[in-house]
Amino acid sequence: MRKDKNKKKSNEDMDGVLDDIVSGVDGATDDISGEDIEEVRRKAAERDEYYNKWLNIHAEYENTKKRLEKEKYQHIKFANEDIISRLFPIMDNFDMAFAAMEKAEDKVAVLEGIKMIQKEFHRVLEDSGVEKIETLGKKFDPNFHEAVMVVETGEFPDDEIVEEVRPGYTFNGRLLRAAQVKVAKNTSGD
Repeated sequence: MRKDKNKKKSNEDMDGVLDDIVSGVDGATDDISGEDIEEVRRKAAERDEYYNKWLNIHAEYENTKKRLEKEKYQHIKFANEDIISRLFPIMDNFDMAFAAMEKAEDKVAVLEGIKMIQKEFHRVLEDSGVEKIETLGKKFDPNFHEAVMVVETGEFPDDEIVEEVRPGYTFNGRLLRAAQVKVAKNTSGD
């Protein structure tokens, strides 16, 4: 509706200018023919057509921009839906394992069941791009490891990880959590 008003106004303005020219404002009618007036009217109509096309394209652009922003928000909001839905069976298995543990006489069998659940959990994480950071026997890397203790020893070279306190993980190559480790400090004098 706004664009129709603009079009109507611009046409009225042009018609007003043309009427002024035709009626002889400032003696302009002496040099202007009917063909020239028609040419100006045609150009004004062409200008209005281009202006309206521009308004339509601009409105489409704004609508697309809003739609893409909404889709981006929805994608972020539900990005974890797949992994969360794959964790439900694991949660159900834990619930069943704890219920079985209360009744079970053979605790070793229940422990084996819990180990299977743990493996399933790790598999879901790995399938989702989560990888455990390797630590034991590796050289300490502050980008992936957090030293919680230095162990003086003659068995390992300096800065070699001798024990993992808490595992660390990456997600598609990006650090999620650094591995907490104990790092060797060689005391043998080598």
